[in-house]
Amino acid sequence: MAASDKNVDTGGTVKYVHQPMPDRAQISVVVVSYNTKKLLLECIASVLENRHAIRIEIIVVDNASADGSVDALRQLFPELSIIENNSNRGFAAACNQGIRESTGEFVLLLNSDARIRAGALEALIECMSNKRCGAAGCKVTSENGGESTVTMNFLTAFNQAIELSGIGKLMPWKAAQRTHLIDSPGETIDCSVDWIEASCLLVRRAALDETGLLDERFFMYSEDEDLCFRLRANGWQVCFTKSGSVVHIGGASSAGNEERMLVQFYLSQMRFLLKHRGTLSVEAYVLLSEAVLALKRVFRILIGASARAESLARRIEALRHAEGLFEQLAHGG
Repeated sequence: MAASDKNVDTGGTVKYVHQPMPDRAQISVVVVSYNTKKLLLECIASVLENRHAIRIEIIVVDNASADGSVDALRQLFPELSIIENNSNRGFAAACNQGIRESTGEFVLLLNSDARIRAGALEALIECMSNKRCGAAGCKVTSENGGESTVTMNFLTAFNQAIELSGIGKLMPWKAAQRTHLIDSPGETIDCSVDWIEASCLLVRRAALDETGLLDERFFMYSEDEDLCFRLRANGWQVCFTKSGSVVHIGGASSAGNEERMLVQFYLSQMRFLLKHRGTLSVEAYVLLSEAVLALKRVFRILIGASARAESLARRIEALRHAEGLFEQLAHGG
């Protein structure tokens, strides 16, 4: 260890060695922060611990956190770049701020409640050996080791309704599937994916230069799907690797605001459909989604699952609220 390096304990189990950021990075890691101080510090530590020979820079964009996140970052990670916003600008806008300040050949969009595991960065870079790979993702697991599905097919009113109904396994063709199942046992990398969630998404800068940054009209949710849609439309591929993995807590930034975030989720999906599939698709989405949720609620009431029925009622209310907001936005209100 060099004399200027030091071990730092973030209060968790991760320890790492400080090293200066390179003048020219291979990967620019952009992390958006909003009131997730402890998880954020563990996230940054995991990147530094697992970068090995990869030249990285880290840019944290803080959306007006009130939990001391910025002060903690400055104390523990003086080599990082930190952008402080005076208000919560949303995920897409904050990511774009970080991307504009970055220098790397590749940009890694990484959630503040995610932790890189050994080999993940190398696996993502391996995807980029395919020169038409515009974006790449890897396996995402929960803290208890359960694997999350992050490979998806582009949204339609139909596949969303099928997913909500829970009968997708009975309809194995792609048009009915929201989830993209990785079923190539002999292959490490699958480049037939429509889109991958941006909890950990490596994007080629050349692809961003050609396609454009994240659409800031998406405050939260669907901005990653929209980016991948545009990448694919421009001839870039979206690739998934089985070789690397990250741990993702999920929902940390929205804790305590579940109902508001659910409204934002539905609103973002409506915006995606309007942008890429038209007004009729939005109308079909609302109609089919509400019908499926209502039928499931009736079934839960009949079997005496009152708590689940109440949860479905809240989802219907959130969908209707999102529809009202969408109509206001569509009419300039």
